[in-house]
Amino acid sequence: MGVAALLLFVRRLGLTLPLWLVAGWSAAEAALFFIVADVPISWIAVKSGTRAGLLAALVAAVASLAGGLVAYSWADHDPAAAIAAMNLLPGISPAMVGEAASAYAAHGWWAMLEASFTGMPYKLFAVTAARDGHDLLPLLAATPFVRLPRFVAVALLAGTTSHLLERRLMTRQRLMLLAILWVLFYGFYFAVMPG
Repeated sequence: MGVAALLLFVRRLGLTLPLWLVAGWSAAEAALFFIVADVPISWIAVKSGTRAGLLAALVAAVASLAGGLVAYSWADHDPAAAIAAMNLLPGISPAMVGEAASAYAAHGWWAMLEASFTGMPYKLFAVTAARDGHDLLPLLAATPFVRLPRFVAVALLAGTTSHLLERRLMTRQRLMLLAILWVLFYGFYFAVMPG
C-alpha cells in the first residue's frame, strides 16, 4: 500500500521515466560519472519541449545533492582514494583538483557557481571540501542553487532551438542533431582539458 501511494504521488508530480533517468544521471555525475546531466536535460527539452526541459533541470539540480553527499562521504572516509579516482577521469588533472580546492576555500559557493559554466566539475568541490575539512552542510545547501542556472540555460537553449527548427526538422532529426552536437562538444572538451 505504501509503495503504491508513493508511486501515485511521484506520478502526480510528473516524475516520468525520463525524469528518473535525469535524476540518476545527475546524482552519478555529481559523484563520479563524467558526462554532464545537461545531455539528458537537453534531450528532454528537444523531445518534449522547453517546459519539460526546465522540469528536468530542476530535478537534476535537486538530485545533485545525492551525488554530492556520496562524493563528500567517500572523500571524508578515504580522501586519497577519492582524489585518485577523480584524477583518473577524463578531463580532470591533479592541477584541476588543486584549483577546485583553492577556489572553494577562497570563495565557497560562488566558486562552484562559476565553475559550473567554466568546465570544472562539481564533484571536485565535494571531494576536496571533505578532504580539506570543510563542513558538509554549506556544500549541500549550495549544491542545487549552483547547479540549477546552467541546467536551466541548457533547457532553454535546447528547447527554444528545437522549437525554432520544428518546421524544418522532425523530432528524430532534431534529436540526431543534438547527439551530433554533444559528440562534437565532448570531442573538443576532452581534447583541450587536461587529464
